[in-house]
Amino acid sequence: MGTFGQALRDAREDLGVSLADAERETRINRRYLEALETEDDSAMPPAVYTRGFIRTYSQYLGLDPDAMLDAYGPQRAIEDNVRIRPIPADVNASRSISFRPAVVLAGLIVASLLAVYLWGQYTSFRENVDQIESVPTSRAPTPVNSAARTPSPSPAPGPAVPSLAGPSPSPVVPVVPERGLVVDAKVVDRTWMEVWVDGRSVMAETVQTGFTRSFTAEQQVRMRVGNAAGVQVVVNGTTQGPLGVRGQAVDAIWGRQ
Repeated sequence: MGTFGQALRDAREDLGVSLADAERETRINRRYLEALETEDDSAMPPAVYTRGFIRTYSQYLGLDPDAMLDAYGPQRAIEDNVRIRPIPADVNASRSISFRPAVVLAGLIVASLLAVYLWGQYTSFRENVDQIESVPTSRAPTPVNSAARTPSPSPAPGPAVPSLAGPSPSPVVPVVPERGLVVDAKVVDRTWMEVWVDGRSVMAETVQTGFTRSFTAEQQVRMRVGNAAGVQVVVNGTTQGPLGVRGQAVDAIWGRQ
């Protein structure tokens, strides 16, 4: 064992510490510490690590790290200069970041959101107009003159039932008393309904069976439905019955004389 290893051992023994203690304090594996003290080059790691071990161990033992490195000597194959190897061009090219997958993914997300939005709009639209679109052509009722459905005269004359002339809306203006206008509507089958009172829209929605509402006007009540058989009306206390047949679209108007 030369002066380098002996100097390390003597310094450690002077401190009164064991190799196990030095390993715990320096965090250097015990077998490397022992190899430094016995100058066993075959047990040491590559030179760049060995140089760091010598410096750390020397500082721990209170020795001059530079002097101990000189004592270890260049004959131990300590490499002061680390050779840097250039990276091949093809490796550099493989590390380039491609934005194409991110662009494709963003496009797919936008397309999915757009499809969901359009489907929601289409579903809402179909719910509102399904009654009108489902009218069978072969079962379209024969146009009926509105006068044929006008109630028989009574002490308190009431308005006539609106025209049922086919799926196309056909406004009808029956006569009502001078004392104002009250139209009570009762839904007996799901339908789309839109109502104007004195020219002002007061509702436009799909209503379910059991829905009831009263509309009071000074001059006029206009009602548009997509399922005429689903709406029964009472005008100023006079029952008018359903506005037409199932699936028929009707645009009815009640007004004062």
